[in-house]
Amino acid sequence: MGECVIPMRSRTEAEKGRRVAGGYRILTTVVSVDPTLTKHGCSVGLRVSCTNVHMLADVLDKNGIPHGDIIGRHL
Repeated sequence: MGECVIPMRSRTEAEKGRRVAGGYRILTTVVSVDPTLTKHGCSVGLRVSCTNVHMLADVLDKNGIPHGDIIGRHL
């Protein structure tokens, strides 16, 4: 499967999300995002395998880390 991105409001939140994801053994990378692709103009996000994107979103929610909608293919 491909790669998906979960947009974040700030680089600080993205780095926090990356660290938390690592604790769950979810590999992520902080990446720049074209703000026109997001509802709220986010310019940074977490890149993750689309296989793990829903698990990552759940982990972020569970840890109170705000994020945007998933960008990319996710079935």
